[in-house]
Amino acid sequence: MVLGKDVRISPVAILDGTLTVEIQTFFNASQPSPLSTGQTMVTPDVKVDTKEKKARNVVLKQGASVEELVRALSAIGSTARDIIAILQSLKAAGAIQAELEVI
Repeated sequence: MVLGKDVRISPVAILDGTLTVEIQTFFNASQPSPLSTGQTMVTPDVKVDTKEKKARNVVLKQGASVEELVRALSAIGSTARDIIAILQSLKAAGAIQAELEVI
């Protein structure tokens, strides 16, 4: 992606955070006592774990450039992939009046 420092964006507020949901299923075998009439059963044990990073925000005022946005997003730890996704979302919302080309 090539960024022009003269490209301006509309005033925006951006929140960047991550939510991760991990689901694990373990199967347990339950066997009856010897010489009983019961049957072996397999039961699932499902574990759900969630992790959420604190959202970070960037607020840009009227006249801010794409360069300023990228610098601000980098300063709060956004990855290149995050920045590209944010720029694409801003373009789709009409906040960037320029052509985005990801290469």
